[in-house]
Amino acid sequence: MKSLHIALGISLTLIAACVPEKHQADLTSTLSPWHSLTAEEILEVAAAVTESVDGTLVFNRMSLLEPDKSQALSWQTDTNAARGADVLYRLDKLSYRVRYDFQTSELSPPALLTSGQPMLVGQELYTALELVNELPEVREVLERRGVSSGDGLCLPRTVGRFFSDLADPINDRLVRFDCFNIRGQSGMGILPTTSAFARPIEGISILFDVEELRLIEITDSFVGVEAPPSDFEVIEFHPSALDTRERLKPITISQNEGRNFSITGSQVDWQNWRFHLRFDPRQGTILNNIGFITERGFRSVAYEIAMSEMVVPYQDPDIHWFYRAYFDMGEYGFGNMATELKGNDCPANAVYQDVMLHSAAGEPVVAPNRICIFEFDPGYPSWRHYESLYEGVPGIEKHNARRATNLVVRMVAVIGNYDYFQDYIFQQDGRVRIRLISTGIDATKGVFAAKLSDPTADAETQTGTLIAPYRLGVNHDHFFSYRIDMDVDGVENNFERQRLTAVPQPENADRQAIWAVTREKVENEQQARTTMRVEKPALLTFSSASVTNKMGYPASYQLMFPNIRPLVTLQDPIYQRAGFLKNNLWVTRYKRDEIFSTGIAVNQSAPGVGLPLYAADNESVKNADLVAWPTIGFHHVPMAEDWPVMPAKVDEIVLKPRNFFDRNPALDVPD
Repeated sequence: MKSLHIALGISLTLIAACVPEKHQADLTSTLSPWHSLTAEEILEVAAAVTESVDGTLVFNRMSLLEPDKSQALSWQTDTNAARGADVLYRLDKLSYRVRYDFQTSELSPPALLTSGQPMLVGQELYTALELVNELPEVREVLERRGVSSGDGLCLPRTVGRFFSDLADPINDRLVRFDCFNIRGQSGMGILPTTSAFARPIEGISILFDVEELRLIEITDSFVGVEAPPSDFEVIEFHPSALDTRERLKPITISQNEGRNFSITGSQVDWQNWRFHLRFDPRQGTILNNIGFITERGFRSVAYEIAMSEMVVPYQDPDIHWFYRAYFDMGEYGFGNMATELKGNDCPANAVYQDVMLHSAAGEPVVAPNRICIFEFDPGYPSWRHYESLYEGVPGIEKHNARRATNLVVRMVAVIGNYDYFQDYIFQQDGRVRIRLISTGIDATKGVFAAKLSDPTADAETQTGTLIAPYRLGVNHDHFFSYRIDMDVDGVENNFERQRLTAVPQPENADRQAIWAVTREKVENEQQARTTMRVEKPALLTFSSASVTNKMGYPASYQLMFPNIRPLVTLQDPIYQRAGFLKNNLWVTRYKRDEIFSTGIAVNQSAPGVGLPLYAADNESVKNADLVAWPTIGFHHVPMAEDWPVMPAKVDEIVLKPRNFFDRNPALDVPD
């Protein structure tokens, strides 16, 4: 069936071809504590876990066990690092977590997970997808809507803890399918349309258990009555279907003398920056032991940087939409859903890396070209000054500027209709940008209205925008929660809010409007919770407890990111599962197990787990090993320009040195 062929392409992301230049780690040398699991390690831990249980299990997540931090920081490159695996699996409708030590070959006793389930994996989703799309009951519903066999495609969505009246959301493994008309418009209809999401067949939902392969319920809200149209011409966006503007003269990117970064095992070195890079099935790209090399030697900035979770709640109470709030990282896996990078995903000078993932059976799977690393010119100088006072004075360079070059580590995850670029950008001036770029296709709801003057339009556009005839772009949010283990010049740090406040002036003063900086010391995790307000600006800084710059200021890094908060009550069941949204920023003491802001098991998870629990003990944050948890994102009110594919939207966090250096660290960049 055509629908199953396209579904195969959507569901399985681990098949790809090669691209020109590649750099893989040399696995004949010793592995760092932060190197991703190797194929040999995956096979070893899978065998140990399989032998320890009776029955057939599903490996949902096999990741590098967070190393003991003190041991990892003392690791020497010519020695074998202590390494372990963190494994989540399903067996007999229950979820378990085990840990494996590669040095001792010891497997921990299985811990039963009760607050939620591990993420869904490709085998679970595709098996269910194939079965549901072949069910006679589903075909009958689609044919009733005028969608012929092969032109309908139903896709699974996670459901949270809803539908307790129909199933057990704690132990059953549930998804809800919605359907699309993928009839092709060219090649005599043999090939499907470019976008599987262009024609929603509104009002059909299919609740299904992916573990028992059991159909629970089919809901059709338009039985015996007219339904919104689902068969109309769509705007194709593949090159051969478009009349394009005049072709641009090419802008060539080349590095004839070679690249300026080096990769040794998991370590990357570039322009005084040094860090380790790994790839995780859940989190995607992770940076470790990030630091800047100066005349003092290697100076740490952060121990770990990675996305911790993301949630996309839709704002429509309709019975086919109310449950839609996707915790994409914990439910599907950012790394598992990463796609091959090719074409315009990365510039011509990029170097590509394969990554190692695993199957549901615990077999290692090489996923080609999931990471690219490249240098680029941002188009503005790193610094510049023209000294007009010396105009006409011979022998003095009046104009000074230095060309900027940045280093980017990139991956792209495709989760349903959305494409997410995750970039880590290193600058020569000591800044690190954590950039999340959203593009892809808006999730649309099928409606009767083709334009705002239609009689149904007013009622149908209460929860979104008519972005194309018969399609409503539903309002929704994107929230991205990051975890940044700050180690500014050492493990012991302090968190401070530097408030910018107006200073009262004497009545007869020449100036009545002066502001100053007030340093607000933060003592504990409760005080560290930060809700940003535009009328109360503050610099959020993490400083070394022991190192100062030449002027005596604590060596610090400032955390900069825009304000984004939920607009609705956090008592809603969806937001109760995303407790990190209560604050723009949390700061906690480092604990080895506190990695995910929504907890270890997110699929169909309970409320209140994750960050609210981590901070509940209200530990001191003075002279301590601190972890920052900032949230970025945006409220998405769809628009016509989003269709048929969205322009890229950029959100980012900036780590900016603040008195970390004695001068501009890019001063020595050559002309």
